[in-house]
Amino acid sequence: MVTMTLTLDDARLDKGLGDALRRAADMTPLMRRIGAVLETSVSERFEQSKGPGGEAWPVSIRAQESGGKTLIDSTRLRDSIVSEAEPRAVEIGSNVPYAATHQFGAFIEPKAANDDATAKLAFVLPNGRFVMVDQVEIPARPFLGFDAADEADIGDTVEAYFAEAFQ
Repeated sequence: MVTMTLTLDDARLDKGLGDALRRAADMTPLMRRIGAVLETSVSERFEQSKGPGGEAWPVSIRAQESGGKTLIDSTRLRDSIVSEAEPRAVEIGSNVPYAATHQFGAFIEPKAANDDATAKLAFVLPNGRFVMVDQVEIPARPFLGFDAADEADIGDTVEAYFAEAFQ
């Protein structure tokens, strides 16, 4: 016959539960950690030129011509990614005006296109060639969002946050 006795340290358990409840009341510190996890994930996407879930971005003409990476010529967009934590939420994004264009894609037309059927966009390609076109399509290159790997990292972050209450 085997006998097993389990003894709980009530004071430690009470303290841990109390700490966990206090942490749950205002989870701003946890949301900051989750924001940092997501910022790191977005930064890695810029390095890999891939969106959430690993889908490769269409290579930009500038990157094709110069051998650089898509969306990180100046690093302004990549470096603008920040998160903002609240007690029960975290937001991640960019304040760069063209961020949404790259996230969702867009068609760029001349400002006068509605008034003048002959209006054209004129610009110089990275290879020095001058072109005039009716419109330019900028394909979506999503960098914000989260995937299964992010969900797992967030889960680990939440678990660690509450486990600290019992240490």
